[in-house]
Amino acid sequence: MIVRKGVSIPLVIMSLALIFGCGRPEPKDNFQLGEEYFQASDYIQAIMRLEIWLREDDPDNLAGHNDKARVMLLVMYHNDETRQQLYEAMFKKMQGKSGMAVVLGLVENRTTRSRLGNSISDILVKGGDLSVPPLMKYMNGPNPKLRIYALNTLIKLGKPAIGSLIQTLDDPDQYSRSRAVEALSAIGDKSAIKPLEAKLNDPSGLVRVQVAAALYGMGQTNATRKIILDALEDEDVHTRRVAARTVAEIVDDPPLKSAMKALNDTDADMRNYAAQIAGKLRSAEAVQPLIKMLLEDENDNVKASAADSLGKIGKPAVKPLINLLEETEALDLNLRLVRILGKIGDKRAVKPLEKVYKETPNPVLKDATAKALNEIPI
Repeated sequence: MIVRKGVSIPLVIMSLALIFGCGRPEPKDNFQLGEEYFQASDYIQAIMRLEIWLREDDPDNLAGHNDKARVMLLVMYHNDETRQQLYEAMFKKMQGKSGMAVVLGLVENRTTRSRLGNSISDILVKGGDLSVPPLMKYMNGPNPKLRIYALNTLIKLGKPAIGSLIQTLDDPDQYSRSRAVEALSAIGDKSAIKPLEAKLNDPSGLVRVQVAAALYGMGQTNATRKIILDALEDEDVHTRRVAARTVAEIVDDPPLKSAMKALNDTDADMRNYAAQIAGKLRSAEAVQPLIKMLLEDENDNVKASAADSLGKIGKPAVKPLINLLEETEALDLNLRLVRILGKIGDKRAVKPLEKVYKETPNPVLKDATAKALNEIPI
């Protein structure tokens, strides 16, 4: 080729590149296209491309990608009622030692985890024992979202996970132990009782109260009740939360004094659980503190629990609630008050509610008041 005078060398190079195809992007193979379609949620195209990829004869093309291609197909087949035979056949191909690890690897992609996390979890549960090692690795790994995902999947998996979870009770990291206790508690298998009992003296206060809560839930109440109640006043807020949630959900006849003190905790979750405990006890002594929560607490969950508990306490709360209804003009508070009074169903509330219904111009409050009146027996 003759280079004319005045023509720049870079222009010549570009011309040669165009002639010989240099600089053009390499065409994507069916695996790459299938993966892109999968991540874009175009599952029809993804299935077509990945099925073609797995039928191709070139072993070099398949190396390193065939497991991932099968896993993507497995997840898509799981969600397609017309492909259940293909799903079962593909599942059998993925039952090797690394198969479930490849399945779990898909959830590292946040979009895939969001869209297909439940399907992937179902497949891992179906994998049984083979799914436990990769799930345990993720449960104790650095990514908090993946830790939660693995923990919840291990709970769904149930019995096959118990042995590995029990071994983790001896892990030097308190948070790994804590997650193992949480999983064993949720699974609820009695085979975990003795290993858990051995951890009632764990050096971590958080783990100790979690162990006590797990055992209490399994019927071992004698040695655990005091640990749970004492933890309501622990310096560590996470420990207090576990104790308060346990008392609110499963501890019978908790002491009112502990609940009343927790109503003033600086932590909103603690106040929320304390409000629930107060409703569980149905004590008239809790009425004024709960009304104060309705008026002053900045947390909506706390206010909702206070309202619910006032409804459970019932008759002792009626007069203070009526007094407040007659004094306040705040719409949100009035809505809560009329709903509580309707739930209690005491006839003393009829006239105050009729007054609200007659005088309020607000259609939402008028409708809520009408419903409350209808709940009160004539």
